[in-house]
Amino acid sequence: MKIMSSVLMRLILVILLNQVYARNIPRDTEVILLPVWNSKGASEIPLTFKVFGQLIQLNLRRNDNIVSPQFQVWKHNAKSITEELSQLNAPDPCYYLHKSHEGSAAISFCQEHGLHGLVFLENVTLEITPLRNDLASLPLLIDDHYIKEEASLPLGDPHVVKRSSSRSPFIDPDFETKRRLIRDTKENLTLELAVFFDEAAYRLFSPFLDEDDEKIRDMLLAYVNGIQALYHHPSLGVSIDISLIRLDIIQRQPIDLPHFGGERGSLLDSFCYYANARNPPEDSHFHHWDMGLYVTGLDLYAIENGRKNGATMGLATVGGLCIPYYSCVIAELGVTDQLGKPYPSAGFISVYIAAHEIGHNLGMPHDSSGNACPKDGYIMSPSRGVRGETVWSDCSREVAEMLSQTKHCLLDQPEPRNFSDALAHNHSRYRDLPGKEWTAKRQCELFLRDKDANVVTLYQACQSLQCKTPHRSGYYFAGPALDGTRCAFGRECRGGECLSVPEPAPESSDSQKDSWSEWKEGSCSSGCLQKSKGARVRRRFCENRNRLRMARDCKGLYYDVILCKDEKLCKKKRRTIDEFATLKCGLFSERLPKLDGTAKGLQAAHEADMPWMACAIFCRRKDIAAYYASRVELNDLGLDPYFPDGTWCHTEEGQDYFCRQHHCLPENFRFGKKLPKIYRYEDDNEELGPQNAQNRLGFADRSSVIKYLTSGSDGIPLLTSVSRSIASPFGEDEWIDKDYIELPPSISESPYPIINNY
Repeated sequence: MKIMSSVLMRLILVILLNQVYARNIPRDTEVILLPVWNSKGASEIPLTFKVFGQLIQLNLRRNDNIVSPQFQVWKHNAKSITEELSQLNAPDPCYYLHKSHEGSAAISFCQEHGLHGLVFLENVTLEITPLRNDLASLPLLIDDHYIKEEASLPLGDPHVVKRSSSRSPFIDPDFETKRRLIRDTKENLTLELAVFFDEAAYRLFSPFLDEDDEKIRDMLLAYVNGIQALYHHPSLGVSIDISLIRLDIIQRQPIDLPHFGGERGSLLDSFCYYANARNPPEDSHFHHWDMGLYVTGLDLYAIENGRKNGATMGLATVGGLCIPYYSCVIAELGVTDQLGKPYPSAGFISVYIAAHEIGHNLGMPHDSSGNACPKDGYIMSPSRGVRGETVWSDCSREVAEMLSQTKHCLLDQPEPRNFSDALAHNHSRYRDLPGKEWTAKRQCELFLRDKDANVVTLYQACQSLQCKTPHRSGYYFAGPALDGTRCAFGRECRGGECLSVPEPAPESSDSQKDSWSEWKEGSCSSGCLQKSKGARVRRRFCENRNRLRMARDCKGLYYDVILCKDEKLCKKKRRTIDEFATLKCGLFSERLPKLDGTAKGLQAAHEADMPWMACAIFCRRKDIAAYYASRVELNDLGLDPYFPDGTWCHTEEGQDYFCRQHHCLPENFRFGKKLPKIYRYEDDNEELGPQNAQNRLGFADRSSVIKYLTSGSDGIPLLTSVSRSIASPFGEDEWIDKDYIELPPSISESPYPIINNY
């Protein structure tokens, strides 16, 4: 009786949900019940369902080539021993394919609460997701406990099916292009790739990823999948699949792989020899790869006219693919300048750098270099900054369309693959849309390697994502958001554009409160300064049952600082605020020679229009009789240019003010709540502008910013505001670089190496 009642409730639920969807997305979304499968060990799974009045019958076969049948993960560990991480060699065998003359399908049973997948019919694409994934917006209609308890019912679990025409940008904007290519050509292009993640990159990202090699692997799968999405873009004219053959995680740099401190020519030669020595020479060998990609955390540079040029972010030999010793490229990831400020290669924008270098190796020249294509706006532009350039030019397209004739190593597949094979062939857990899992917030976290990082705005995020963190001033451009990143309600980034996709029903106002986790408070800490208090950081996370919703969907703060009593922490005599400032100025002067490390430090007077001022440490400059707050220079070095949270900074009308999040605020101030205008809290990120590294001038030539950060000996600022014009993205021309090597004319698929030292 209980089971019958539950079945009836579930049927009623499906009817109600279809009514809700019908009001918001007519005809294109339907909720159906699908059986719950434990796919472990099953080589075949039959799946039949009816949707939109059509009976769908799938005979699903397990796809054991999700990455490559020969995919291996190796680690060069801290003891200089190379070991295979066999447990990371392949994802769980939970990906399935269907092929018939009527269509194809790619279905994943990897997640606990249902199946995910795509069904491709004539002129129609269906996307299937579990209801719990797609209905985070309707928590009042569906109870998590109810789903868990009733998951084994014979009728199955509710799933959402979304329908779009094959010309829709929803699933894959180049679906028709791929089908036409598969239909019109016998050759299917596949680039077999080996990725080497070097020691410098490992040192940068391993702490951020909790010293977990599996998380490093998953990050690199998303990285490669981002490259794959670019090589599946219709502007390329052909579809090039990327099959990951090998991944080397290098904890300690091998002796026979010297990095030359990042000098790009020597490093490329070094890597090409190292990779070639490990690559089976026969193209037909199971473990042979066509190209090696060296992902480095080093700041690459070139020596040009006797001077060091740090604009370079990668290097490749033009047309070197399929030729031993030349089928190799290098690209930066996670790199910052000497002040810790991120270069354009710091985050997932490195995907475009790697795709650019791979393009060179395929034979693509720079746009505008000996051809009629424009210099800016495309992936093969000679410049690379923090904005768009997410599509291929006609010149790149011409090279790509000739690859089946010029690069035969891309053709070594036993038979042409259909579209579903191309979709699931490699790292398909992201389905060419890594932004669905690596959300905008997660991309900001990776870019700044800071789990408190968040998104400033999603405006133009598909061209250049803006990020910030409570631990630094200003904001950062992280480059184009990954394909699949939500950029507005009902929209996702696709090829640098914010395009419409089907979206579930809007949230009720009551559900918003349930999105946040409980606050998690840290311990009380204190600088133990006179008249001051302690401070405690607390965080909460925007979470959902399916973890799909991003932090931007939750209203309110995710990071907060509250005051606390510090008597138990500060049992010794407290320092004066000036003593603390003087001590810090001595440390700062070791990194910034313009500061006088022997002079006293200063706490400036509180300025209502500049609430950061009384919380920044001012140090005397050597060149002028003034004090300077090194907020920009020290922002990214791990040296905090501010007084500790909880430091006393002002008294007004009997109310003490204390520093919190680098702002001088009244004791009763609560972030996110409306208070009288006298309690002013304004983020001055706009005044400081973008904090990305600059190749040429940097902030030293921004006189207005320097005056804004400088006060006289009386503590009065020289400038109280800065023009908003400085807050625009940097020009792309400052990153122009000749990041390629011409193939020697005597080389034509010769097995003999020619050494190039650049």
